[in-house]
Amino acid sequence: MSKQGSLLHKNKIAIVGNPNVGKSALFNQITTSYSLVSNFPYTTITVSRADITIGGADFEVIDTPGIMSLDGQSEDAIITRDILIKEHPELVVLCMNANTIRTSLILVSQVFEMNVPVIICLNMVDESSQKGIHVNWQKLEELLGVPVIETVATEGRGVRRLVKLLTVPRTGQRIDYTSFIEEGITKLAHCFPPENIPATAVLLFLLQKDPEIEKLVAAQYGEEILHKVHAVTKGVQRERLKPIAKIILEERSRWADGITKDAVERYPATTSKIGERIGAMTRHPVLGWAILLWVIYCTFVLVGRVGAGVIATFLDQKIFLPVNTGIGEMIPWDFWRDCAVGEYGILTTGVANAVGTVLPVLAMFFLILNLLEDSGYIPNLCVLSNRLFKRVGLSGKAILPIILGFGCKTMATLSTKILESKRERFIAIFLIAFAIPCSSQLGINMAILALFPVSAFFILFGVLASIEIGAGLTLNKILKEDSYTDFILELPPIRFPNIKNLLTKTYYRLKWFLMEALPLFIIGALLMFLMDTFYVLDLIKEVLSPLIVSFLGLPIETVDAFLLCLARHEAGAVILMDLAKAQKLDYIQALVSILVCFVPCFANIMAMIKELGGKRTLLIVPLIVMLFMLTAGIINYLLRVGW
Repeated sequence: MSKQGSLLHKNKIAIVGNPNVGKSALFNQITTSYSLVSNFPYTTITVSRADITIGGADFEVIDTPGIMSLDGQSEDAIITRDILIKEHPELVVLCMNANTIRTSLILVSQVFEMNVPVIICLNMVDESSQKGIHVNWQKLEELLGVPVIETVATEGRGVRRLVKLLTVPRTGQRIDYTSFIEEGITKLAHCFPPENIPATAVLLFLLQKDPEIEKLVAAQYGEEILHKVHAVTKGVQRERLKPIAKIILEERSRWADGITKDAVERYPATTSKIGERIGAMTRHPVLGWAILLWVIYCTFVLVGRVGAGVIATFLDQKIFLPVNTGIGEMIPWDFWRDCAVGEYGILTTGVANAVGTVLPVLAMFFLILNLLEDSGYIPNLCVLSNRLFKRVGLSGKAILPIILGFGCKTMATLSTKILESKRERFIAIFLIAFAIPCSSQLGINMAILALFPVSAFFILFGVLASIEIGAGLTLNKILKEDSYTDFILELPPIRFPNIKNLLTKTYYRLKWFLMEALPLFIIGALLMFLMDTFYVLDLIKEVLSPLIVSFLGLPIETVDAFLLCLARHEAGAVILMDLAKAQKLDYIQALVSILVCFVPCFANIMAMIKELGGKRTLLIVPLIVMLFMLTAGIINYLLRVGW
């Protein structure tokens, strides 16, 4: 809580704000790094950092998770709060949405109480102008006592002026609370050594009996001071009927209302209502689901028929097949030739599959996913699905990690830290790991299904939806309800995305995929080659033959796919696609083999261990594997009987 003794302290600038106010876009503009940007809250669930130089001084810029306030108990709020308290940034850039400054002002009041210099970034002024909302930034600057800069971060407007002011910030004027709150703050300050009194925000957290802050005080100052703190807080609360936290929130709300009234003017909107009407249609209880089915089908056609059927085929026939053939002819030794370009060669099974097959499929899929994110469709989908998810034990913010799971199951699992209910967190993590395909897996699965009649697509995702809902209903009945999270989500406008931002995000997602997945594809190919060379693969196939061939009705070659799925889902799915193209999988076998591949990958398992612990994860993962094996076997039997 003090910088004393921090000789190695690094100058830091923390970007703080509510969800979906443009923090990551601002981070990208200020630094040369890239943090994922979406028209969708909670995209930033981890902390991004980058170094910059301003006026000859070196700074570390920190992109924090979006939060509504600093006193929440969700992990994202605690992460941001810990950065402000423990890392002592020299400056906080408070990013505010010009459309909803009152919402941001609650957080502004708390940051001011951290006694840290602040600059206000009034973002999205282009949208607010179109909506008829005018924020008088000069008046806002006067009322808050800190610099206010208007920006459109996605386009870089105003960012240069903001950067120039980063070295001349001012500390904002905190709220004057009612007399007994101020007396409580003073009494708490006297509990600490005069040379190391915590910031006002920390004292207010203690007054509200925040458990995490109390742990921090005990660790840094000792149990004796914590006992003094408890005595003060008990005395302050004793004379009040309302909880202290509620009184503080009410006073912050009145302060925010006053600032908003003085600084915000409203005029007739200059934009058409088309975006609002489209948004309302996507949330409609009947029409919304029809639109979702249309979006899914269009994605299936573009990814499966164009990404896999046209682009991937062209790359394979015109580039990778001739190159691999030429390299094979140049290598005279059988062992090294097979290692490089054989059935399990590093170039054929590793590089060619990753770059020639998966990459074009993901490029098309990421373009569509980014379009849906940046257009504002995803938040509207969250509202539409809220009614359904309530029935499976999920409510409130739990919907957001589930939707994120279609991007990356590992990151979605980690994003459950935004949930305050342990019960919802467990259900969400289970459902994410269970029957939700990540973007890579979903893209390749669509490419496989595109080789068969469209009914295969609807059967597969009908089964996945059914067992996912069934699992949710079961967990909802079994697990005792501990708390309920209200669903409060600010809906961004439906808008046409910025093409440059769309392509940039697609580029970075593909770049991150290659950096992470290409080495795993190569390692997986090498391991498969070695296991095949030394007959380990034959032994595994012999052991699994009763399950794979007899029960599931699959060719024994699918064992290769199942093994690779443990490392990367798309690595195994590519093997299935090659088998389907070679007509070694029929309609039913394709469906069954895809179902079996719905086992958690290694990265997802590690994320589950981090969030749930090793014991629970060791129970969940085998259960998921057994459920999918059983489901796949049942589907094989039912389709064979009715085929």
